[in-house]
Amino acid sequence: MYNEYMANKKSFFGLKFIYDAPATLTFAFICIILFILDSLLLKGQLSHNYLISPTTAAGKMPFMASNPLSYLRLVLYSFGAASASTLVCNMIFVLLLGPSMEERYGTVVIAIMMAVCILFSGVLTACFSKTSLTGSSAVIFMMIFLNSFVSLSKKKIPVSFLVVFFLFIFREIFELENASLADGIKIIINIAGGLCGSLFAFLTSPKAKTARKSQTADTSSSEPTQEKRGGLFKRASAYNDADETVVSSIKFED
Repeated sequence: MYNEYMANKKSFFGLKFIYDAPATLTFAFICIILFILDSLLLKGQLSHNYLISPTTAAGKMPFMASNPLSYLRLVLYSFGAASASTLVCNMIFVLLLGPSMEERYGTVVIAIMMAVCILFSGVLTACFSKTSLTGSSAVIFMMIFLNSFVSLSKKKIPVSFLVVFFLFIFREIFELENASLADGIKIIINIAGGLCGSLFAFLTSPKAKTARKSQTADTSSSEPTQEKRGGLFKRASAYNDADETVVSSIKFED
């Protein structure tokens, strides 16, 4: 009775809310919550001191190996935003592109790729840029590349990918007040970070396909045994065994 009550309580007009993309939604919620706290309570202290990447020694926020905060800034900058409009635009891109890719590659893989992408862009900024990064542009580039890999694996170049890619670059340039060489380096660093983060999926997808083809070739001549089956096959067989047990018990009771 309690389980039925809780199930009905979670539904809303017959619809249930699901946390469909944990990695993407968690990242978006953290960005939104930090921006609200920084705007309403902390008066910009987070964005000016913490949610900003370190730079070279000649920059305003130089990376110092002896300062633990410099290492934290290599990651924390991705949760920041220069303005409310920038935050809203970034979150729209993240929430539109992220869930489909998370469904394709899995939550753990997407979380790893996001972490690699963020860290790589932060390190590049600390090594080559005099101006700091802030925002999730590198993550968005990574998700754009991941969406394109679905078609590139079929030897096709989607026009929609090119349009979204150049529109996002145009938005990055348009938001710059005074375009300079340093701002161009920041855009290149974001693109490089996105490529680095998506490289894992680009390298593993062909291997997975090759493994599937080889497994199909090996099992075409003979029926696959239980020992050769792994992962999803074991789960499927376990579910089948459980169903047979339930059916047999029902027949026995009848």
